[in-house]
Amino acid sequence: MPCPLRHDHFREILEQALASGYRFYTCAQYVARRPDEELVAVLRHDIDILPERAPAMASIEAELGISATYFFRLHANEYNALSHENLAIMRDLVDQGHEVGLHAEPLDLRASCGVEPATGIQVAVETLRGLLGVPVVGVASHNDITPDNNLDFFREHPAEQLGLAYEAYDEHALNLFPTSWYITDGYFWRWRAFDHGRLTDNEDCLCKHVAAARTPLYCLVHPHLWYAQHAHRVRY
Repeated sequence: MPCPLRHDHFREILEQALASGYRFYTCAQYVARRPDEELVAVLRHDIDILPERAPAMASIEAELGISATYFFRLHANEYNALSHENLAIMRDLVDQGHEVGLHAEPLDLRASCGVEPATGIQVAVETLRGLLGVPVVGVASHNDITPDNNLDFFREHPAEQLGLAYEAYDEHALNLFPTSWYITDGYFWRWRAFDHGRLTDNEDCLCKHVAAARTPLYCLVHPHLWYAQHAHRVRY
């Protein structure tokens, strides 16, 4: 049986990693420090939908002294990132020591609204900076249900050209996806594992990769898939 995507198991995974000697970093910290510890993990959350699911995971991390990176969409049809509630969530994440970045969809925005991609990104980042009162230095390409792959934009326009420190899949600034074990829960109840950029047939839970002492670990966890007691229907 696969491991449950329960909050208590998420806590177990992090406790297991800490006990094994892993040091956790946000994406921004990894870019700035280039850590060389024996066991390194970078923990990232993409808020595709349901921002209200983020605080539970963020609190677990903060209680364990772990900082993670949370990427929020500013142009989602599914939620308003700048609502009172969601802005409060983002500010609370910052207060807990987490990094907040932009989950960017520049090609989707151009196709739907005619907004020039670089302009859309820069305006969104400046909006986040102004409202959160902290630097926003990173973006992660969002994969929406459209024909466009937003990552294509960043392949031609590196984040540094936009005044940012990194894009989550870049091969020069962050340079983690092609140099790490990238583990993601993005297929709902199935995990996916990429070994230095190559998709494997390994569907083990993140806890198994921690037990195997893989390093560096680049972990993408979507809060909307995780739950306290029982899985709820996910709204799209």
